[in-house]
Amino acid sequence: MFPILSLILATLLLGTILTFLSGERARWVALLTSVAFLAEVAGLLGSFTGWAGAVNGVPSFSAQESYSWISISWLHVNYTVGVDGISLTLILLTAFLQIATVVYSWEEERHPAAWFGLLLLTCLGCFGVFIALDILLFFLFWEAVLVPMFFLIGYWGGPRRRYAALKFFVYTHVASVVMLVALLSVAFYARAPSLDFADVARAAGSGPGALVGAAPVVMFVALFFGFGVKFPIVPFHTWLPDAHVEAPTGGSVLLAGLLLKLGGYGLIRWGAELLPHAFAIATPLLFFVALLSIVWGSLVALAQRDLKRLVAFSSINHMGIVLLAIAVNSQLGLTAAVLLMFAHGVVSALLFMVAGSVHHTFGTRDLASLRGITPTTPMLSVMTMVGALASLGLPALISFPAEFAALLATWDRLGYWVFVPLVILVVTAAFYIWMMQRLLFGPPKGIPEKAHDLPWYEAAGMGMLVALIVLYGVLPGLLVNVITNSPVRMLGS
Repeated sequence: MFPILSLILATLLLGTILTFLSGERARWVALLTSVAFLAEVAGLLGSFTGWAGAVNGVPSFSAQESYSWISISWLHVNYTVGVDGISLTLILLTAFLQIATVVYSWEEERHPAAWFGLLLLTCLGCFGVFIALDILLFFLFWEAVLVPMFFLIGYWGGPRRRYAALKFFVYTHVASVVMLVALLSVAFYARAPSLDFADVARAAGSGPGALVGAAPVVMFVALFFGFGVKFPIVPFHTWLPDAHVEAPTGGSVLLAGLLLKLGGYGLIRWGAELLPHAFAIATPLLFFVALLSIVWGSLVALAQRDLKRLVAFSSINHMGIVLLAIAVNSQLGLTAAVLLMFAHGVVSALLFMVAGSVHHTFGTRDLASLRGITPTTPMLSVMTMVGALASLGLPALISFPAEFAALLATWDRLGYWVFVPLVILVVTAAFYIWMMQRLLFGPPKGIPEKAHDLPWYEAAGMGMLVALIVLYGVLPGLLVNVITNSPVRMLGS
């Protein structure tokens, strides 16, 4: 089989290195790399026929490659990669956000080679996380994502950038260590012959004591903590608003659009699939944390005046819905969770671009200081409305089918408890409508004389995301057909 995943990885790695070395031409190298990445992912998607069945109850993945890497008497680590519908959907999201972020940041003048190189390195790490099928390989890519984001926040960020960068790094790195210890514990406890996903999953399903007792539940809770901090779940969410407020716009786009999805993907792939019985036992905890995150994120967003903080707390709310859909433990819930991760990745990226452009144009993101910007910046106003309406779940836009499926799956499992997220969605709609009314309409306020509409590169970056919001809102089946071609053996019906 042609090693297409290794080819894509090599393309990103080579493009990243060349970008760092290209000086003022870095933006062009980054753009060409992003176009090549998107084209290769499109080819991978075109050749994708679904997951390749199962061997002894363990799924086989499409485009799978496996080569021996480290082999000693007690440890066997392989370079094993592969995709299914879940990972492929998130890889597609990575490719879209990479090219949109590169275009949006086109006029970055402060060390452009380092800026664009770090953007590509972040996306490379995310791509690696989504294809890795070995515990050590997965962890290396997972950690690789932290380094470029730390520098993006710490160097290009706002006044409190160093504090925000350090807080982001400490929170996520501690969680990563817990995650690694838990994954290794699963492999060693189940006496897996290697650290490959297939070997560990097979052993965890039939190894001595793997399906009974308290140990697997403790391991799953540790994995939930490790992945949940990246979601982020309440009460381990406090790094997110600080990181978003201080991060540059491109950093916020990748942070919300991609890095938060690593937590959801990791919980599905390396939590629920490795320890399905422990996952079932722990679902009450997941439900509680999900509902708490949904309510807290939405209510706190109501009190925000900073546009970036509003979108950041809204992200906590939406990722709580993702966790709720995962905890439902059904095929519909899994499909809804992945679809919502894709939808939130696109919509949150657009909203953070909007927040960045508002700050570039008017010198502030304070909603109390601005009013009636539509006559001055009609294109920016359109982008703001599309992002806000998509985030609140307007039909025919991308979030609606995802949230509807998540609520339907919740109704099937929890009955009338579905009214908790349903009522909170009304609150979400309220603060987005309030934001649009305050920012876009009414008598102009706080608008400098030199204010102008979006430059072409910011409009182009946002326009790509608007096109995706409409396309997948009208035709969600394009993604659903990919997502459902995935192993769901750990899920009910």
